[in-house]
Amino acid sequence: MREYWEQQALLQKDAFLADLKSFLAINSIEDMSTAAAGKPFGEGVAQALEAMLDRGVHDGFQTKNLEGYAGTISYGEGDDEIGVLVHVDVVTVGEGWITPPFEPSIRDGKIYARGAIDDKGPALAAYYALKMVKDSGLPLQKRVRLIIGTDEESGWLCMKYFAEHDQVPQVGFSPDSSFPMTHAEKGQINPTLTIPHHVPLGNPNGLRLVSFISGDQGNSVPDKAVAVIDFDHDAKDEATFQEIAGRWAEFLRLHQATGNLEQTEAGQLQFSIAGKPAHGMEPFRGVNAGTLLALFLKTLSFEASEYSFLSLLSDILHEDHYGEHLHMACEDEVSGKLTVNAGILRYNQQEGGSVRLNIRYPATISCPEYVEKLERRVDELGWTISNLRTSKSHYVPKDHPVIQTLSRVYEEHTGMTAHLLSSGGATYAKIMSAGVAFGPLFPGKESTAHLANEYAEIDDLLKAMAIYADAIYQLAK
Repeated sequence: MREYWEQQALLQKDAFLADLKSFLAINSIEDMSTAAAGKPFGEGVAQALEAMLDRGVHDGFQTKNLEGYAGTISYGEGDDEIGVLVHVDVVTVGEGWITPPFEPSIRDGKIYARGAIDDKGPALAAYYALKMVKDSGLPLQKRVRLIIGTDEESGWLCMKYFAEHDQVPQVGFSPDSSFPMTHAEKGQINPTLTIPHHVPLGNPNGLRLVSFISGDQGNSVPDKAVAVIDFDHDAKDEATFQEIAGRWAEFLRLHQATGNLEQTEAGQLQFSIAGKPAHGMEPFRGVNAGTLLALFLKTLSFEASEYSFLSLLSDILHEDHYGEHLHMACEDEVSGKLTVNAGILRYNQQEGGSVRLNIRYPATISCPEYVEKLERRVDELGWTISNLRTSKSHYVPKDHPVIQTLSRVYEEHTGMTAHLLSSGGATYAKIMSAGVAFGPLFPGKESTAHLANEYAEIDDLLKAMAIYADAIYQLAK
C-alpha cells in the first residue's frame, strides 16, 4: 500500500497547495476582542475552523461545529473510532519576518507563514489523507474522525468543551510534533505570580520602575523587553544619564546582546533589549529578553516591590531553565528534565508585577507534589499565585497496538527505525488514552514552530500526507 498512498499524495499536490495558501492566509491568532456567540476565541479562529468544515462538506464528509469551540469531520461507521486531532489557532507573530506572516510565500520548496508547521499545514495534510482514504473506497471497520481544536495555543478550553459535549476517541494520533512518534508528553503547571506595587517614600536612589513589558505568549521565550524608569527631580542630570548609559553599553557587550537606551523629554529612561525566541518547552534554546533586561536593571538599586520583581526575574528565573532556584528540579527516564519558561512579564505602578510561568514536568512525576513545592517557594519569595492551571502528563507504553501499527507504517514509508520520542510539548494526543503525536517533522529537520519565518517543507507535508493516509487505513481497517 505504501506506493499507492504516495502516488495519491503526489496527485493532490496542486489542490493541496492552493487550499493551504488560502488556509494560512487566515489570521487565526486568538482575539477575544472579536469573540462572540459561536466564535469563542475571535473572528479569525472561527474563520479557520469554518474553512476546514466547509472543505469537509464540499468533499462529502459528515461535519459538526460545536459552537465554535471545535469541529469534526467524520468518515465511516462502527462502534469503535480512530481520532485524528488537529488545531487551527496559531501563536502571535512577533518580529523579524521576511515576508508577512499571513501572506504565504513559497521559497526553495518551503511555504512560509504563521501556522505552516504548527499546526495548519499538518492539519490540512491530515484532512487530505482522510479524503484519500475515502476516495480509495477501501473498506473500514471503524469510524474515523478528524477533530479540529481552536484553543490549543492558549488554554485548551476547546478540548474541555469537546469532552463535555461529545465522545473523545480512545485511540488515534495528532500530527503536531515529530516523526517517528511521541509517546510520552510532559504535563504542565502554568501559574501567574503576582506582587502588588509598593515603593516606600524617600527612596534614596530616586529611581522608580514605571513599566516593564516582555513577552505575550506563555509558551514562548520572549524575544523583546522594554522598561521605563523615572527619576526624582534632583537626579535628572546629564552625568547620571551618561553613567547609566556607559554601564548599559558594557552590559550589552558582555552579554553579546542588542539593545537601546533613550532619554525622554520628561527625563525618563527607556531601555529595550532583544532576546532569542524559542518554544516554551525548550527555553534553553532561546534567550529570555525579559530576564536579561532585569539582570541589568537590578544593578540600579530599586526598592520594595520593584526590587522584588527584578530579583525574581534576574536571581530566580534568568537562565534557570530546569527550576533549580524554584526548588522544583526533577527528571525521569521517559521524558527528561522539568523545564521552566517565564513567558509573560509585566510591571506597572497601578497593578504591580506579574510573571506568567510555563512549567513542564516529566511524564511520570506527580503534579500535586510539585505544585506544593512551587507554592512553598513562591510564598518564601513574598509573591502570591493569582492564577494556576495544570494539565496532566501522558504516556503510552511501547507495546501498545497503536504504537506497533504506526511504527510499522512509518518504517515502511521511510526505511528508518521508529524510535519512540518524548516531548516537553503538549499535543491533543494526550486527550486520548492511547493517543500519540505522529509527525509532521521528520528526523534532522529544523522546527520553526512559534518562531519568525515559520515554514514547512512542501515535499515533507506530502510525504506526511501519504503516511497519515496509510496510518488511518491501517488503524481503521
